[in-house]
Amino acid sequence: MPLLSYIGANTRRLRVKLGLSQAELAEAAGFNGRHLQRIERGSVDLHVSSLELLAKALGVKPAVLLRPAKLEPSRPGRPSRRSGRSTRP
Repeated sequence: MPLLSYIGANTRRLRVKLGLSQAELAEAAGFNGRHLQRIERGSVDLHVSSLELLAKALGVKPAVLLRPAKLEPSRPGRPSRRSGRSTRP
């Protein structure tokens, strides 16, 4: 379904832009890591409440996640950290 791939593509794009790992975003949204992986692949149906939690964790309105976007192949490894953000706990 195209809508699920749009949500997945936008979620991944915003997560990487923010310098978050899947585990960090999953925790912020209240999901487990496997669920977020499936969302980013566009292979899981989302409840509206889950879409709202995900958008809030990414700091955007839910409509942003619904915009048409292409689901790019994932690249292994952690995203690079944005400047000004500490890598220490």
